[in-house]
Amino acid sequence: MAAPLEGIRIVEMGQLIAIPSAMKMLADMGAQVIRLESCQRLESYRTDSLYQNDVEGEFWNRGANFYEQNRNKLGITLDLSHPAGLSLLRELVSISDVFTENFTPRVIKNFQLEYEDLRGLKPDIIMVSSTGYGFTGPWANFGATGPATEGASGLAYITGYRDGPPMMSEIPYTDYTGAEHTVFAVMAALIHRQQTGQGQFIDVSQTETATATVPEALLDFAVNGRTAPRIGNEDPQMAPHGCYPCLGDDRLGDDRWIAIAVSSDQEWTSLCQVLNRSEWMRDTRFLSAEERMRHRSELDRLIAQATAAWQNHPLMHALQEASVPAGAVLDAQELLFDPHLRQRGFYELVAHHPSTGMPALPYAGRPWKFSATPAVPGKAAPIIGEHNRTVLAELLGHSEADLAHWEAEGVIGYAPANPTGTRRPSLDEQVRQGRLQRYETDFREQVSRAFGEGNVS
Repeated sequence: MAAPLEGIRIVEMGQLIAIPSAMKMLADMGAQVIRLESCQRLESYRTDSLYQNDVEGEFWNRGANFYEQNRNKLGITLDLSHPAGLSLLRELVSISDVFTENFTPRVIKNFQLEYEDLRGLKPDIIMVSSTGYGFTGPWANFGATGPATEGASGLAYITGYRDGPPMMSEIPYTDYTGAEHTVFAVMAALIHRQQTGQGQFIDVSQTETATATVPEALLDFAVNGRTAPRIGNEDPQMAPHGCYPCLGDDRLGDDRWIAIAVSSDQEWTSLCQVLNRSEWMRDTRFLSAEERMRHRSELDRLIAQATAAWQNHPLMHALQEASVPAGAVLDAQELLFDPHLRQRGFYELVAHHPSTGMPALPYAGRPWKFSATPAVPGKAAPIIGEHNRTVLAELLGHSEADLAHWEAEGVIGYAPANPTGTRRPSLDEQVRQGRLQRYETDFREQVSRAFGEGNVS
């Protein structure tokens, strides 16, 4: 059965997350995504978070973050500073449907890869430029990273604990909002082209995609002139509402949590009963929703003392049975082995290129399922230059002699020109520095038991 986007060809000139993550989702739906890399300027995700922290051999083909963002893609190397490399890219664009990139406008203009340039190669081409602040405007050529765009979006200002400073999310949030908006925009442009025969230029501002997620703050100021305070895990209309500590075990310490949200007097009564705190129902500070909001700090402190005697999963089940909204806060280990996600087939065991020495590993799959047109089977991200021959010889029709000449000239390649891997400190040192909460010594055995004996070594 054909995947939804089978027959669509996309050229990806991206790095890190915003464009690679978006194109990963389109590749999942069957699009042929051809990813460009440079041996002269290596993608930083190829050199960090290496499998087993091993910087020996071809370490650039063992980067965990690179594998996460680039499944189901073809990978080629081209040196665009060489005329032959740029010519091959233009040739590839001429037989493609979509060209995507997330460099600054200055870079694209220098390479003469703007939309008007590409229209001369393929009149109905769809081009996506995903930048930190947009392709036009005073900030257009500013370099952008997740923390900078998150700050500029307004998201960071409203994130944080009461009476504390703004806080960044652990992940570059704007990269992922940018990716999801890009998928929507590309799909809409493909439908428009199908109806009219016309391509178009899609200008994605990663900052603006995150600003679109905080409309309450914008409207509150526009309508009421107010700037709301940061409130952490609180809710402006519910109390109690937050994350509360739970009982750990000898291995995990006490870093186990439960999220609880109480929106009515009935839920409040049920919470008191489950926690065996009937006296709270008679406490004048907590008799009504208004009083609970007024005394939420004392209430949070009391609830935290009570939940600390429970393990989070049993408490979650007890509260849910009593119709109190509650959920265990899952860490990476719990997510990977969660029975609900396992039953839905969310994790996908993916084999890697034999040269990497990496076993098949479970990856997070797609958060959507199509009943009639399923996603394509998972395929690992390409090792560097893996599909040079597939794309340049089989797709574009160039000879083996051409490929050999380009390799000798450094136009294409199969290894970085100046490889330097990032070796992380020991696991114990990372725990001491606070970069890790904990680590498992038998994780391979745990993963092997969960996802199939012999698949993980």
